[in-house]
Formats: sequence, C-alpha cells, structure tokens
Amino acid sequence: MGPASASYTIPLMEIARERFLDPTRDYHLTLALRSRTTPMHSALTALTENERALVARTLARALDEIEAVVRPHLSERPE
Repeated sequence: MGPASASYTIPLMEIARERFLDPTRDYHLTLALRSRTTPMHSALTALTENERALVARTLARALDEIEAVVRPHLSERPE
C-alpha cells in the first residue's frame, strides 16, 4: 500500500474558544488552533498550563476582533 492508502492518524491537539453572538445561539463561532503534524502536536502538548492559558487568551482577543467585524452583519439574512 502506498502513502495515500495508509490507515493512520496524526495526533490532534486543539486549543479552541467558542462564542455565541446572540441569545438564540443562531450565531455561533469557534476559533481553534489545531496541530496538523506530529511535531506541532508535540510542541503544543509541551506547553505548560500557563502557556496554554496565554494561547487561549490570545484566541479570545482574536475572537473579539472577529466579532467586531461580523456583528454588523448578524441581522442580514440571505433570502
């Protein structure tokens, strides 16, 4: 079997933040930092608890900025 047919998975590490932009939960965002390779998985899993918290806060600040861009369009519904 060639590499394309190999049956294996790369370990996944994800640090994510979610946000609901309205009380109905229709507008739900998730921003995630995800490892895509084994070396990156190792780097992310090596983070200390404090470093993971720092990454999580950074993602939350990025969500603040994304929300500011998206929020004006929340009432616009495609027909």
